[in-house]
Amino acid sequence: MKNLFYRLIIFLDTAQENDTYYNIALFMANNFYRIATMRISELASECFVSPATISRFCRALGYENYAHLKQECYTFHSNDKRFNNLINISLETMRDNPQEATDEYVQQVINYVSDLPRVLDWKEIDATLELIHQSHSVAFFGTQFSQSAALHFQTDLLMLEKFTMAYMDISRQLECAKSLTKESVAILITVNGYFTGSGHKILQYIKKSGCKVVLMTCNPDLDIEIPIHHHIIMGDKVNRKTGKHSLLTTIELMSLRYYSLYCPSLQELKVHIL
Repeated sequence: MKNLFYRLIIFLDTAQENDTYYNIALFMANNFYRIATMRISELASECFVSPATISRFCRALGYENYAHLKQECYTFHSNDKRFNNLINISLETMRDNPQEATDEYVQQVINYVSDLPRVLDWKEIDATLELIHQSHSVAFFGTQFSQSAALHFQTDLLMLEKFTMAYMDISRQLECAKSLTKESVAILITVNGYFTGSGHKILQYIKKSGCKVVLMTCNPDLDIEIPIHHHIIMGDKVNRKTGKHSLLTTIELMSLRYYSLYCPSLQELKVHIL
């Protein structure tokens, strides 16, 4: 369910307000409880568009059709489903003793991140950084926090004079996947492995391209059903909801490593300028 929220937020934050799809997204953002029981004709009437426009909008969000999107809305009707993506702290503890909840969560994060020195394979990371450095076509793929971390990495790499692609919008990720070639590098970031479901079409185009593929995940047993050239494991399957902290830490370490390996020293820059 969180995927739908994420996609709507990205769309509303980037689309123009006079865009027809913007009005559909805005209506949906304010009427989740209604969407689950609305026919496509009813939604079209509320948004003053045709049912065909609603169908095209659903595909733009990464869903097969309106029925596919509507099915996801059904999962939002219970509090258990609504909060199943949050941290591993009980609501009762947070309500009754936020200090205890803070202590508990911070300890979870410390325990998870402290495993990084043991689980990170720097041979795999260095091989990945070499691919990034050598390829003229590098693209990141993921959803939610994973793609936000990719954007952070993309920004660091650009500061180090390396341009990569990391589109937040799922439809642009799909178009990017279609453009990949054998010379490209696709870096898939999925902390928990959920991208295998929401990004199924993207994975098929990546596979079809024959490009080099890097998988970054906290789920060592994840099978994305396409050939993987390099595998960066950032944790195990226990307490994966704190895995986002290991992901961000790994990204920052990789940025620094890239800088140390491939960026000229100040003295070299002076020689180049002279």
